[in-house]
Amino acid sequence: MEQSAGQRSSVATNATVDLEVLDCTVCCHPLKPPVLQCGVGHVICSPCHGKLPDKNRCHLCAMDTEYKRCFAVEQIVRSILVPCRNAGYGCDAQTAYHDSDRHEDECPHAPCFCPEPGCGFAGATTSLLAHFTRGHGWPPAMEFRRATAFDLQVQEGKRVLRDVDGGHLFLFDVAPAGPAGLAGAVLLLEPHAGAKPRFECRVAFHCRATGWRQSSEFSVRSTALSGGSLPADCYAFVVPRVAHPPATASIIVSVREVSKKRQRNGDIRQHLKSRVNFDSWGLFLAPITSNVYTLIRTIKYRLKIKPIS
Repeated sequence: MEQSAGQRSSVATNATVDLEVLDCTVCCHPLKPPVLQCGVGHVICSPCHGKLPDKNRCHLCAMDTEYKRCFAVEQIVRSILVPCRNAGYGCDAQTAYHDSDRHEDECPHAPCFCPEPGCGFAGATTSLLAHFTRGHGWPPAMEFRRATAFDLQVQEGKRVLRDVDGGHLFLFDVAPAGPAGLAGAVLLLEPHAGAKPRFECRVAFHCRATGWRQSSEFSVRSTALSGGSLPADCYAFVVPRVAHPPATASIIVSVREVSKKRQRNGDIRQHLKSRVNFDSWGLFLAPITSNVYTLIRTIKYRLKIKPIS
C-alpha cells in the first residue's frame, strides 16, 4: 500500500549521511539557516557571504551570479537530527546537526572523571558521587549551605562536599606538603568549566595552644578532572603542623557564590591571597613553615615588636 507524501514525512528512517556535505564550503562549519547559493548551486552560510569581497561572484566557480536563499538545503539541515555524544552517560537528546555543538557545550550529562590513579571511570556528577563511595570507600558526601560556615576535620585524602542549595559537588582534597604541613584544595566538579569562577571559599584555622591564626580566601576552580587526576596547581591553602606530634586539625570552611556584580567589575581573585594574622607571642612557639610568604610576614611582625624598657 502506497503512502502519501504527508504520511512519509512523519515516519522516522535511519539513513547514512556524510555530514561534511552539510558544512559551509568557506568556514567548514555546519550550515544553518539562512543558507545562500549561487546560480550553479554552490552553497554558503550567511556570515561567510557577508564577508565576501565580491558578493556578485561565486566563491567557488567565480561565475558572475546573484546569491539567493536555498530553502531546500535549509529544510534538509533542519531535519537531520544527531544524537548527543553523551548518550552513553544518559542524554537522550537529538538536535539538529548545526546546533549539536551548542547543546553538547551545555549538556548536563557530560561526564566528569574519577581522580583516583588508574581508575578511568567517567560519568555524570550523580553517578560519580556513588562511584566515589562504593568504588573507593570515600566518606559520604558532607552537605552544607552556601555562605554558612561549617567545621571540617583535616585528614589526608579526598572527600566530597555537596551544596544543598544548588546540588553542586565540591572535591575537598588534603595532601602532605612536607615541613609546611598539609596542603588543601577545594574544586567544583562540573563538566563545563567556565573561565570565570562561580564560587569563592574561605578557610580559617586557629590553634589555641600556640596562638596561631590563619585564614585564606580564594576562588574555587571548576574542573571535570578530564586528565583523570587533580591539577598540580589546585592546592590553595596550607594547614601548618603547629602541634607536636602533628594532630588532626579542624578548620572552618565557608563557600559562597560570586555575585554577578563582582564578576562584571573584575574583582574576583584568580590566584590565592592568603592573609596570615599573628596576635600573640605564642606564634613563635610554632615551627616556621617553609612557606616563603609566611616567613616574610613573621619577620615583619618581629621587627615591629619593641622590648619593654
